Amino acid sequence: VVVPVKDEEADTVTRLVDHLARLGYTTIVVDDGSILPLPNATFRLPPPGRGYGAALKVGVERATTDLVCTMDGDGQHAAWDVKRLEDFMIYFPQNAMVIGDRRLRERGARYLGRKVLNWTASVFAGRFIPDLNSGLRIFRRNIAVGYAPILSNGFSYTTTLTLSMLADGYAVDWFPV
Repeated sequence: VVVPVKDEEADTVTRLVDHLARLGYTTIVVDDGSILPLPNATFRLPPPGRGYGAALKVGVERATTDLVCTMDGDGQHAAWDVKRLEDFMIYFPQNAMVIGDRRLRERGARYLGRKVLNWTASVFAGRFIPDLNSGLRIFRRNIAVGYAPILSNGFSYTTTLTLSMLADGYAVDWFPV
């Protein structure tokens, strides 16, 4: 499980890593230049950091498993959802990636912005995309590494990875979390 962090609460990340370990997962925590370096980071990028996508690239590149899961370190994702995504991926092995669909419940400008983004991406992809930029996803490492040269070092890493896989005909699915 790759967890990119920047200035996250150390206790939040520690609890996440401990919970993932109890579930049997190895965690790669990539600190993207935090002001106060995270004590349990596996890798540290020098301040001011290189970006969310750069941190993900470092973690995915260094992972040694066929399946890699990414999740944000701010506590918005539950560790047990990793197991749920993994089970779904194993049950439907044709998938190259399964994305945690957050079933957006928030309101306001952010909510509307995400809905517009998801709708626009759906039009271009030719299929319904419920949650384009969720940070919680599991995918085949070898496929993602092949896209590394075109993936952003910023927040659009997840969006670009999703759309690239869809455009190239890989099976991508969403699972509610």
